[in-house]
Order: sequence, then structure tokens, then C-alpha cells
Amino acid sequence: MKTIRAPFAVGAAAALLLLAGCSGGGSAPDQGDAAAPSSAASSAPSAAAPVAEQSKADACKIIIDSFTDVSQASSSMSTSDPAAAMATFKELVTKVQGDFQGITNTEIAPAAQDASTTLSNYVAFLEQVTADPSKASELGDQVTALQNSFSAAGKACEG
Repeated sequence: MKTIRAPFAVGAAAALLLLAGCSGGGSAPDQGDAAAPSSAASSAPSAAAPVAEQSKADACKIIIDSFTDVSQASSSMSTSDPAAAMATFKELVTKVQGDFQGITNTEIAPAAQDASTTLSNYVAFLEQVTADPSKASELGDQVTALQNSFSAAGKACEG
């Protein structure tokens, strides 16, 4: 039973990222035509545009593409192997953090960096829970912080 809590938390985090992405997704429908190429470009967004000239739409596209990648990867996550689930989640976190570092728009970057930091803190928490399942009682606070930071990033893209 103890080994199931950590993978559940990983799956919950992936679901939260997806939900947060959906709340922010309404702001970039104009970008729909460029969705496929931008997914590959999101790993190197600084090459696409000068840092000072990143538009809000381009910054939000990075967020939306990152959330889409997370939702696709999280659907294949298995809670039957806690170590594999944690490894997959860490890979997702690394990707999201890398994507968010490419956000230079002054309006969107602070929310994206906050979400990235909160996500990093969440991973550290999950590692603690894996080592000491008694810490799982703190999951609610961690999930709330993660959800709030990603909702803020989504809301920054709505306005």
C-alpha cells in the first residue's frame, strides 16, 4: 500500500498539469495552425525569436505545448512500477522546466518560472514520500501549491 501512494501522487501531478494546461489553452486558438512544428521548436524556443521580442502568444504556446506533452506522456504512466513512474515524471518535469526557461515574455515569464520552481519543489516532495511514506499526509498542500502555480500560468495567458 505504501508504494502506491507515490505513483498516485505522480499521476495526480500529471493530471494537474493537464488541467492547468486546459485552463490556459483558451488563449492561443489563433496559434492552432502552428501547433505541430512548434512542439518540436519548444525545446529550443530562443532560436525561433530574439529574447526581447517574444510575444505573449508565443510564450503561451510554449506553456500549452508543454502541457500537451505532459498529458500525452502521463497517459502511458503505470502505477504498477513506482520507480518507473517516478523516472517518467522526472523526465516530464525536466522537459517542462526546460520549456519554461525558454519563456522570455515579461508578462508570462514570472508565472512560468514560479510554476517551474513549484514543480521542482513537488518532485523533491515526491522523492521524500517515496523514501518515507509517512510524509504523504502533506500531499494536499503540495498539490494545492502546484495547482495554484500552474493555474496562475494559465491565467496569465488568458488576459
